[in-house]
Amino acid sequence: MGITQLSKTKVTSKQEKVLKFLLMGPAGAGKSTFGSCLECVIEETQLNSSGIYMPTPGVAFYKVPLNNGKCYVNWELGGQQRYQPLWKLWWKGATGAFLIIDSSNEEALAVAKNIHQLIIGELRLPYVVCINKQDLPNTLSPEMIASHLEINDSTIIFPTSAATGANVKEAFLELVQRTEREA
Repeated sequence: MGITQLSKTKVTSKQEKVLKFLLMGPAGAGKSTFGSCLECVIEETQLNSSGIYMPTPGVAFYKVPLNNGKCYVNWELGGQQRYQPLWKLWWKGATGAFLIIDSSNEEALAVAKNIHQLIIGELRLPYVVCINKQDLPNTLSPEMIASHLEINDSTIIFPTSAATGANVKEAFLELVQRTEREA
């Protein structure tokens, strides 16, 4: 278990409001790529996706300052089953969550459903669902995934591609708005 990546940004000042968002989802859903893409989108830098898959060993976090005096900290929780019991250690202080689901992997939907139930039942945080890897052929539709996960109508689902950046910024902005409404 360890922290695998830190952003190039330094520690925040005490006046800075920190938005701590969890990136949750089954192993291989694209959480690492999503986190990297999100960092690029917020900092308005070029997306550099190598296409190399490296499983997150436990937890990774990224810190990105926002223009409004707030700071976004992304806690990417390793999706492998062996790390899931440790998630409760990293929830403290979380203000919102992304549920990242691989839309090309129907077998992972059972795990995604369990994580969804955890978010709405135990965490009770504002969240958005990102149906990732929509750039791949033969992906499941957001409607099909919503039905399988029994997602209600008030939950916004974003078809995303972390590899291309499609809808990543929109999902982030929606989660920020939901977090601020519930603060």
